[in-house]
Amino acid sequence: MANKKGKVVDQYAKALLAYGADQDSFDSLLADLKVVTQVVESTPKLTALLAAQTISEEDQVSLLDTLTKGANQAVVNLTKILLSHHHFALLGAVTNRFIELYQQSQGIEPVVITSAVAVDDEQKGRLEQAFLKQSGAKTVEATYQINPDLVAGVSMQSKSILIDGSLKTKIAKLKAELLG
Repeated sequence: MANKKGKVVDQYAKALLAYGADQDSFDSLLADLKVVTQVVESTPKLTALLAAQTISEEDQVSLLDTLTKGANQAVVNLTKILLSHHHFALLGAVTNRFIELYQQSQGIEPVVITSAVAVDDEQKGRLEQAFLKQSGAKTVEATYQINPDLVAGVSMQSKSILIDGSLKTKIAKLKAELLG
């Protein structure tokens, strides 16, 4: 069953990607898809209501029209198709897969950069450039976190690359060498 679900999610995400490429509308498509998905995910009763089909089809469509008012037409169509095929609960998974495919197609590497203290804009730029150099990606989409447990330094993690320059890791390696 999970494999079938994955195929369905992949089909919808690839269709959105093709639409975005055809219409050259990735920015609005991505932004609207994120907003609609965020509203749906923050309102579990909405998904339950639509998935349970306890309201009339007319009320479902009206609810979706309200939810997607002003959104990119592909997002409107996606929600209606998901609902009509009883796949509305997959909206979040479709959104995540679409983002993943979009990032791959554009050479964007999402990375989480964790530092012991807050970094300023200049430091962020240098960290992103360092990651670009190491990863070979065209663009970096960085998310920043602060973790005082690192003591000092920074750790950069993407799906396939880990660059750990934190003092915590260096101390742990030194301790392992001394004790080990």
